Amino acid sequence: MRPDRRRFLRMAAAASFLGPLRVPAGERERGLVACRSTANGRHLLTALDADGGVRFDLPLPARGHGVAIQPGGTQCAVFARRPGTFLYVIDLAHGTPLHRLESPEDRHYCGHGVFDPAGRLLYVTENDYANGRGVIGVYDAADGYQRLGELPSHGIDPHEICFRRDGRTLVVANGGIRTHPDAGRSKLNLGEMDSSLAFVDATDGRWLGDVRPPPDLRQLSIRHIDVAPDDTVCIAMQFEGAVDRHPPIVALHRSQDGLTLLSAPAALQSTLRNYAGSACWDATGEWFAVSAPRGNCVTFWTAAGALAGVAPVPDGCGLAPGAVAGEFHLSSGNGDLLRWRATQSEGLPMAGPESRAHRWDNHLYAAR
Repeated sequence: MRPDRRRFLRMAAAASFLGPLRVPAGERERGLVACRSTANGRHLLTALDADGGVRFDLPLPARGHGVAIQPGGTQCAVFARRPGTFLYVIDLAHGTPLHRLESPEDRHYCGHGVFDPAGRLLYVTENDYANGRGVIGVYDAADGYQRLGELPSHGIDPHEICFRRDGRTLVVANGGIRTHPDAGRSKLNLGEMDSSLAFVDATDGRWLGDVRPPPDLRQLSIRHIDVAPDDTVCIAMQFEGAVDRHPPIVALHRSQDGLTLLSAPAALQSTLRNYAGSACWDATGEWFAVSAPRGNCVTFWTAAGALAGVAPVPDGCGLAPGAVAGEFHLSSGNGDLLRWRATQSEGLPMAGPESRAHRWDNHLYAAR
């Protein structure tokens, strides 16, 4: 069935002006949500309390990746790792599945999505692999997550997606790498990559502008992003070029500016191995963190773009903001779960699952 375009546009416009959904005060305790895999091959969505204790584990059919938390609500969406085709919607209060969706024909999910500020529409990055273009699927949370239609991502290989503070502009990390499910996770156009940070009107899909890496660094893939309260975007990138080059893989974008590439000191830059995993602002927008799992560390930066610290975390990738300025939660593929301040040299272990025979996936999310 073809989506009703007029209904879609009407709902998208209305949602951008509606206030957030309300949730009872007793359900607002801060916690964490992430995907993980166990040593015996089980894949789970795990919800943790404020101290890291496990609230529930929910089995997934395959490896999960990103999670979208409904603003002010008790639901979250969990997305299959690219090129997966499942999307689960979960009741966070009770740990029960509410909906299971499958990607449309000739599409697969790209691992991320975001709710609008009112919590009524879910925007999901998807790959139109037959035509080599990125799209953003739009789903109605108030109607069983029916797919209303799709918007162009205005790029190739859309990955993480966020809203600006206006609640209407989508910020899309287009990784620029063409893939096809018949080729698994193989990268099919490394010599012709076209990565971009695109700005898209959520109500009608209009292109509002984009920025790209400089031409000599066109093999930088923009993959993970986070947006600060002042709309500054912190960016985690992956370089697909020659391994003996070590270009910046961290960047900032401020309104009306191009990308500001941020380099670490040379000795550190080379150890990052051209791969940044996650990007995350703290609770205040004064600090941000970018993980480098292949470099076995997490880097901390000021909002001005100065390197402020490095946390040695083997295979550390997942990041979520803590409750105070400069504080982050970190997770790793070795099963570690830590609370870390950007200016401190050591982190504090959190409770986490009883068994260490598991690996956290790439991302970690704060939820109330």
